[in-house]
Amino acid sequence: MEFVLLLIILLGLLFGLEMLLRKWLGVKKTSLSDTPAKNIDRWGRGIFLVIALGVFYFGIGGDLVVLFFWFWVVYLTALTFFQAYLQWKYIKESKEHLVTLLIYPIGIAALFAIAYLYS
Repeated sequence: MEFVLLLIILLGLLFGLEMLLRKWLGVKKTSLSDTPAKNIDRWGRGIFLVIALGVFYFGIGGDLVVLFFWFWVVYLTALTFFQAYLQWKYIKESKEHLVTLLIYPIGIAALFAIAYLYS
């Protein structure tokens, strides 16, 4: 139960930090689905998912907890940088990619903190 509460608190903090960053940078929320990158984003996420599941399947055999943790770190890293690139390329008038790139290390640090606390 305390794990779920910790996740809810961390997600709330990340959401609040994102709101503060948006206000500080003056960035309005813009979605990639409103741009020509809509299909590229869908295809890219699907390809990343297929590759990630394939790597995860072939990596099974060792310590599953460690494998699962690093799976999420690498998968979220790839998706974040892919999304930031598409935001930079297709939403030029916005600084949406900066918000994505600034939130990412905090989210990964939270993931490492959770892994440290519960290992």
